[in-house]
Amino acid sequence: MCDNSELLKRTITHDLFGPRGLTEPAEIEAPAKYELLECLGRGGFGVVYKARDRSLDRLVALKFLLDARPKDIERFRREARLAARLDNPAIVQVYELGECGGQAYIAMQFIDGGDLSKSSLPMNDTVRAVLGAARALQQAHAAGIVHRDFKPANVLLDRDGRAYLTDFGIARDLNSAQGTLSHDGLVMGTPALMSPEQARGDLQAVDARSDIYSVGASLYLLLTGRYPFERDNLVDLLHAVVHDEPPLPRSLNASIPRALEAVILKCMQKNPAGRYQSISQVIVDLEAVVEGRSVAVEPAEWFRKLVGAPPAPQADSNAFQDVRFETAREIADWDANLYRVSRGIHRFFPRLDGVIRRLGETLRVHPDLVWARFYRGVALFRRGRLAAAVDEMERSIDRLANQADAQFEMGRLYLALFLREQHEARKHLSRVGTEQQINDARDRLRQARVCFEEVQRLRSDLLPWQVRFADAVARFADLDYDGCVAACDQILTDDADLEEVWKLRGDALRFAGAEPFESYDEAVRVRRSDHEAHQKKAEAYLERARFADARDALRVALEINPESVGALVQAGRTCLLEARASQDDAEDVAGADRIIGEGLDHAASALELDACCYDALITQAELLIERTRLRAATEPIERALQTLNDAAKLDGCQNRVKFLTARALFERACITRTRGGEPHADLRRVLDFEGDHGAQTPDNQVWADLFAAARSELEKAT
Repeated sequence: MCDNSELLKRTITHDLFGPRGLTEPAEIEAPAKYELLECLGRGGFGVVYKARDRSLDRLVALKFLLDARPKDIERFRREARLAARLDNPAIVQVYELGECGGQAYIAMQFIDGGDLSKSSLPMNDTVRAVLGAARALQQAHAAGIVHRDFKPANVLLDRDGRAYLTDFGIARDLNSAQGTLSHDGLVMGTPALMSPEQARGDLQAVDARSDIYSVGASLYLLLTGRYPFERDNLVDLLHAVVHDEPPLPRSLNASIPRALEAVILKCMQKNPAGRYQSISQVIVDLEAVVEGRSVAVEPAEWFRKLVGAPPAPQADSNAFQDVRFETAREIADWDANLYRVSRGIHRFFPRLDGVIRRLGETLRVHPDLVWARFYRGVALFRRGRLAAAVDEMERSIDRLANQADAQFEMGRLYLALFLREQHEARKHLSRVGTEQQINDARDRLRQARVCFEEVQRLRSDLLPWQVRFADAVARFADLDYDGCVAACDQILTDDADLEEVWKLRGDALRFAGAEPFESYDEAVRVRRSDHEAHQKKAEAYLERARFADARDALRVALEINPESVGALVQAGRTCLLEARASQDDAEDVAGADRIIGEGLDHAASALELDACCYDALITQAELLIERTRLRAATEPIERALQTLNDAAKLDGCQNRVKFLTARALFERACITRTRGGEPHADLRRVLDFEGDHGAQTPDNQVWADLFAAARSELEKAT
C-alpha cells in the first residue's frame, strides 16, 4: 500500500467525473485527416491521443469529449475558443474544433515533454517552469480571462523545459455576461489547489487573484511533495481551504529559500486583498527568487510571525490512517462514478462490500473507533442496506469531530429511508394500511429536516436545497402532488442536475395523473446509472397497460444493474399483469402461460439474490395462482401456498398474504369441485377470514368480492 501522502494526493486530485477504472472503454472515431498514434491519457471526462495531421504532416494532440451532457460540450467549445483567442507562445495552441462520429474534439499543439506534475526538476527549474506558466496567465488576465484550474498537471513541458499553459475548460471570461457555465454554490476546479472563494462556490468573488492563489498552492505542492491541505474527505478538505492555515513550506522542506516561502504564503492568503493584486507582481518576485535576490514581501510582519510559529506536527502515526483514507477514497469513487457508468454497475459492488467487511473486522477488535463505524454506515447506505446503515451511523454520529459532514450524510439517509418506506406503504392491500405506514414513517422526514438544518447552522456556505427537498417530500407525503411539483421546480430552477428531485417530481406527476416520463428521463440524463428511474418509468407504463414499454424500461434497468432485486420483481409483476390482460383473448391461453413462465423466472432470479424478499415471494405466489387458473391444475397452487407461508414470516403487508392465501384456497376449491371432488373444507377456510381484522377495513372490496364468490361456490357444491 502506498504512503498516506500519495494516497491522499490520488484521492483529492481524482477526476470529479470518475476514475478511469470505472469508465467504460471508449471507441474513438478520428477525423480522416488525423492518424491516431497513441493514447496519452484517459479520464471520466474524455481522452487525449497523440496524432498526426496527414495534410500538414505535423504532430497534434487530439482531445475527445466522451458521453457528454450539453453543458460539458459547451465547456469544451469554450476551452477551444478561449485558448485560440489567447495568441501566446506559452499557451497551448488550438488548431481546430470539430465533431466526428457524434464526439466533439479539439486538435491542439502537441507538447512532447509531459506535464509539470510528473517532472522531477531541480527546485530552480521548477520555479522557472511555474514562472513561464505565470507569464501565460498574465496575458489571459489582461484579456479578462481567469483560468480557475491552474495546477501542475495543466503546465506542459517541452523537451527543452519550456512551459506551456493548457486546459481552459472551466475558465471564466470576466468581460462576458455569459462568461461561465457554473452557478453560485458550485465548486469549480481542483479542490486541493483552489482558492477559498472557489471552495465556497462564491462565483462573484472569483477573479485573477484566485489564479494567484493556485499558483502559490501549486508551488507548495511541487516543492514540499504534499498538498497545502490534506483531509480524508472532500467536505473536510474544502473547510480547511476556507478556514485553516497550511503547514509552513520550510517545515516540510528546509531547502526552500525563505524568499520563495514568502512568495508562496503571500499568494495563498485567505483574503484576496492580502494576496498579490496582479500576476505581474508574482512574476517580479519569482524572477527575483530565481536570481537569488530578496523579495519585497519577505520582511513583512505577517511573515515574521508565521516563520516563528511552531513546526507542523509529524504525520499521523495512527495505525488505522491507511484504512481510513482508503475507505474515504472508495466511497468518493463510488459516488463520482454513479454519474459515469451506464451499465453493469454490479461489477463494482465488491469494492463497497470489501469496505464494509474490512471496517467490520476493524470494529470487532476496536468497537469504539467511531469514524470506522460511521464510515461503515455510509458504505452500507451506498449499498442500499438502509436499516443496517442507520444503526451504525446513529451509534457514532454524536462522537464525530466533523458534525457538518456527518449530519449531511445522516440527513440524506433519513430522507432515503422515508422515501423507501412511503414507497413500500403504497403496496398495502388497503388504503388504511398505506396511510398508517406513511404516518409511521414521517418521523424519518422530521429527522432529515433537523439534520439538514444543523448542516446549514454549522456550514452556512453550503447550498440549502436539501431542506427545500425535504419540504417537497413532505408535500408528497401529504398527497399535495401539485405543491410537490411546484417545490421541485423551484429547486431545479437553481440546479437542474439533481436526479433525486427529478425522480420525486416524476412520482408526484404520476400520482396526480399526469405524464411523468420526461422527469424520469431527466433523472437518467443527470445520472446514467440511475436504474431506479427506469423502474419508476416501468411502473408508470404498467399503470397505462403499456406492457412493451414497461419491459423496455426494465430491460435497461437490468442492464445497468443485473442484481437489482426490485427490477427483477417488477419484471415478474409486468408479466403477471400482461398475462391477465392477454386472457381476454380465449385463444391465447398458451401465450399467457408462456408470459407467466417468464415472470416466474424473474421472481426466481430475485429470490436467488435475496431469499427473504417479501415482494419477490408475493409476486411468485400471484404468478402461481394465475397459472393455476390457466391450467386448471393444483400443483402450482400447492407451491403458491408454500410461498405465502414463507412470506408470512417476513415484514410486509400481512393482510395481502392472508388475502392471497384465501384466493389460493378458493382456486383450489374451484378445481376440486369441477373434478367432482369435495371443495367444502377449502371454501370454509376462505370464509373463516371474514373475522380477520384486515378483511374488515373500510376499503375491503377485494375481500368482499372473494367472500361472495366463495359462498356462491359453496352453494354450487351443496
